[in-house]
Amino acid sequence: MFEQDYIMRQIKEITAVMAKVLFNAKVEDSFVMLQEAEKQQVFNLVEMTRNGKLKDAVEEVDRLTDNNTKENLMIGLSFYNYLNDIPEYIFTENEYNSARLRKDFRKFVNKFGLSQMTDLYFGEEE
Repeated sequence: MFEQDYIMRQIKEITAVMAKVLFNAKVEDSFVMLQEAEKQQVFNLVEMTRNGKLKDAVEEVDRLTDNNTKENLMIGLSFYNYLNDIPEYIFTENEYNSARLRKDFRKFVNKFGLSQMTDLYFGEEE
């Protein structure tokens, strides 16, 4: 439980840093900067998570990296920031843990060329 909280806090902090450095905005403000279609994508991902499809939502976020746009990065950051606010039982029900969350988040941002930023928070990949 402590490790899960620690990983979630790290992801919340790094999404905030990335939003500030890359978009000169808070994560919440970067969400506001999205067009309606992109906001709907975030809402759909959140809804998938609420409906017990956390793994599917993470896979969908990963698919966004097939088209590395600023908007897709903002969608992913908004989604991972949202994961910080969901109850722990959702992770448990989805057989999803902090190690996998860290790995999936790292994989997502690395596809945008941001591996050095994640290394600052998580340490270098093993």
